[in-house]
Amino acid sequence: MVSTGGNESNSRAGSGVPGLDGLLEGGFPAGRAVLVCGRAGTGKTTLAAQFLAQGLRQDEPGVLVSVDQKPRHVLHDAARFGWGLEDAASSKRLLLLDAAPYFTAAGDPRRRLDARQLSSDLARQVRETGARRLAIDGMPSLVPDGLAPAQARDFLRSVIFAMEDNLGCTTVLTSAHDQAVAPCAEVGRVAEELVSGIVELRVHSNGAGQLERRLLIRKMRGTAAGLVERRFAILDGQGLVLEG
Repeated sequence: MVSTGGNESNSRAGSGVPGLDGLLEGGFPAGRAVLVCGRAGTGKTTLAAQFLAQGLRQDEPGVLVSVDQKPRHVLHDAARFGWGLEDAASSKRLLLLDAAPYFTAAGDPRRRLDARQLSSDLARQVRETGARRLAIDGMPSLVPDGLAPAQARDFLRSVIFAMEDNLGCTTVLTSAHDQAVAPCAEVGRVAEELVSGIVELRVHSNGAGQLERRLLIRKMRGTAAGLVERRFAILDGQGLVLEG
């Protein structure tokens, strides 16, 4: 497994989002797991891809695990921002992992996905790629169906703690807030307790019949980040950009 010995407690990994790193004392805490949450369409996948793109600009290879859509679709959609993710994938600086095999294992009672298996697989891929950044888009869907709440908590705890202790990567996890799907909502709540940071994305009505995108840093360990919502936009050629 990759050693985390090179990560100092006060080092930061830039998010790539203009305006955000200034609120985070330079970026996400390096070597830690940060959850990006929000309802569908708020920009979670875009932020995860933007985080990986920033790493590539800093010569930090990355790994993208796409759970709820094909990885190539994430890259295709991100092409409008000009980050060069497809070229990075071709040159092996960005590794794309489809989570479909994990669901195949989880669907077979004899081969139910194990947290240790998942953590070991990720560690191997990170080691082979030399990755410094990891994004798992749609993290709650990796939790096997049918687990009791205590089992789901243990699964998430094992995976998230293994990421922070053994991968040597800064990790962004995305989670959709869907109150209509109880298991999804519960997994998201448990993940919020375990991760080192939470960035929440919202679509908000301003009271004048207009909708605004807003970002809230709800939690960031080791960081003096105020609980203030910031407006942001998603712009061609840039991605997420905080206003002001």
